[in-house]
Amino acid sequence: MPKAKIYLADLTHNGLVLSSNVFPLSIGLVGAYLLDRKPDEVSLELFKYPEDLSQALETEVPDIVGFANYSWNYDLARQYAKTIKKLWPETVIVFGGPNYGLTDEEIAAFWKRNPDIDFHVAREGEEAFCLLLDALVAADFDVAEIKAQRQEIGNIHYAIGDEVIQGPLLPRLNLEDVPSPYLMGLMDKFFDENLGPMIHTTRGCPFSCAFCTEGTKYYNLVSQREGQLEAEMTYISERVRGPRDLYISDANFGMFKQDYEKARIIAQCQEKYNYPKYVHVSTGKNQKERVVDIVKSLNGAVSMAASLQSTDATVLANVARSNISVDKLSEAGKMANTNATGTYSELILGLPGDSIAAHKQSLRDTVEMDFDNIRMYQLIMLPQTVLNTPDNRVKYDMRTKHRIMPRSFGRYALAGEEIVSVESEEILVSNSTLPFDDYVTCREMDLTIEILHNGKVFAEVQGLCKAYGLSWFDFIMRFFDRRREFSDDITKMYDDFRVGTSDRLWDSAEELGDTVRRDIDRMLVDERGTNEMSTGKATAFFVLFDQMNTVIFSVLEDWLAELGKLDNLTSAYLKELQRFSRIRKQALLSEKADYNESFSFDMEKAEQNAFQILPEQLSINSAQIYSLTHNSVQRELIENYADEFGDSFDGLGKLLMRYPHIHRLFRKPVAAA
Repeated sequence: MPKAKIYLADLTHNGLVLSSNVFPLSIGLVGAYLLDRKPDEVSLELFKYPEDLSQALETEVPDIVGFANYSWNYDLARQYAKTIKKLWPETVIVFGGPNYGLTDEEIAAFWKRNPDIDFHVAREGEEAFCLLLDALVAADFDVAEIKAQRQEIGNIHYAIGDEVIQGPLLPRLNLEDVPSPYLMGLMDKFFDENLGPMIHTTRGCPFSCAFCTEGTKYYNLVSQREGQLEAEMTYISERVRGPRDLYISDANFGMFKQDYEKARIIAQCQEKYNYPKYVHVSTGKNQKERVVDIVKSLNGAVSMAASLQSTDATVLANVARSNISVDKLSEAGKMANTNATGTYSELILGLPGDSIAAHKQSLRDTVEMDFDNIRMYQLIMLPQTVLNTPDNRVKYDMRTKHRIMPRSFGRYALAGEEIVSVESEEILVSNSTLPFDDYVTCREMDLTIEILHNGKVFAEVQGLCKAYGLSWFDFIMRFFDRRREFSDDITKMYDDFRVGTSDRLWDSAEELGDTVRRDIDRMLVDERGTNEMSTGKATAFFVLFDQMNTVIFSVLEDWLAELGKLDNLTSAYLKELQRFSRIRKQALLSEKADYNESFSFDMEKAEQNAFQILPEQLSINSAQIYSLTHNSVQRELIENYADEFGDSFDGLGKLLMRYPHIHRLFRKPVAAA
């Protein structure tokens, strides 16, 4: 009997910038499990890029095409599925992933919208796909026969008219039983200049957050995977060609005692292979002392997270969110900040009970906890989350709109058929406690935090505020309150952001899709992209930095004058520090742009003290020439990120948002001999 030919695709849009730049781990795991269980029955290939899938389909049509169903590639996958069914109707189409639904109402709506999909895998997919393949082989790949028999297959759903057949829930897998797709060679084709390797060492999450796909009871048991990690990390480290980043899909890395050994393995690769330079992972929500310990062992490659989402007690109760105390989080953040380790917190705007006052307080709390970066999200109504159920929408008067997912659209071709696709996400724009106008104001507040605080772009002013005992958050709010008073350019930046936040919204995914399909030619050449937060930050940093730098120092000067703290020495220091701030960041991505400048204050000492030092402690007897240059580590980083993100405006914005430690690229002052 010939082997079943299977294509598995976890597709990415790939216009000016890749929308998803990581290895397709999910389909790799399904493929590895299939090959391990059925080595003589299966022939399979994995796909990430749409063009590669099109070429393979035009060369040989498989028995099954399986698509990973995530929010960032759902429409792309369904458009491919529709075209495949049109061209080769006998090909079986299988979807699997979290972008599906929890309630019967949500599931029914999915099938009504997607008649070209034959089966959907709900929950874990490895064993379910094997069972589905058994059923298909027995039926000679006749989908109609399986449906006629109303077969119930574990974790498999399918539609018969308006009825959805839902197979029984399979037990959770032991991750040690899932072989590594890397060690089996399945991922070799993805070691290119663009994609970053992704691994996982756990699956599941012990918390029950209502806004998260892993917050359901099914995923509350955490399965550990340890045995293959050392061999897998060595395999990856010896082959990685693109960005020196590693992505780990764990929900709580560092929280479990087994993570000490995992961190040791990764650190060993850092020492031997100089990889990974940066690890993208969500760190644990409890056991913060252990998390800090593990994060520190990875040489600044991991930023420690405190995923607060909100600091408002009512909001947290509404979403079944159990946080450790603010005091413990603050203490853990300070512990992590004692070396090169970065820290970040996450907030979600629009959770039930949120308000402009509650959101502002959450921002204040996280800024004053000294987290380097605050990732501020809008509430996305994700399928397969408790918060997205119809009952909760009514309970909290959730009003939503659809927006274009950043960088997630494109035009593709398959066997002479054109495919135009756009991903959208349904976001909350108001609820019973947060009117729409307040929501937009909160978003402008978030942009201000993104520009002034994240990435330590204005560390000089932040440090000086601390040296004078002033609240950095209060300073940010002083700027925010006057944001439309400084210049026409800064006003336009905020106005453009407000338009992007308020106007580029649609009532349905269908309406949004129709608009994009009519306008796809323009969108594909528009380097500014569709992410208003990314665009605003890139505008402030790469276009208006001189203006922003001048304004920021003038706001501080005015505040010090009001407080009676502005003497001649301080005024002179502010002028020199403003010039220093501008020079160390201008032409940032040009590694050859070095400067020699004279200063009357000890700028090396200021920088070494994170600028948390008073002017009188920095004054020197005679002017000193300083060389402001990029060191060899910075030059390597600049080269790597230039290759990864390119020089389009959208790419520069993505760089600022994806690389949370932009301050590590700022030139260092070295006193001339």
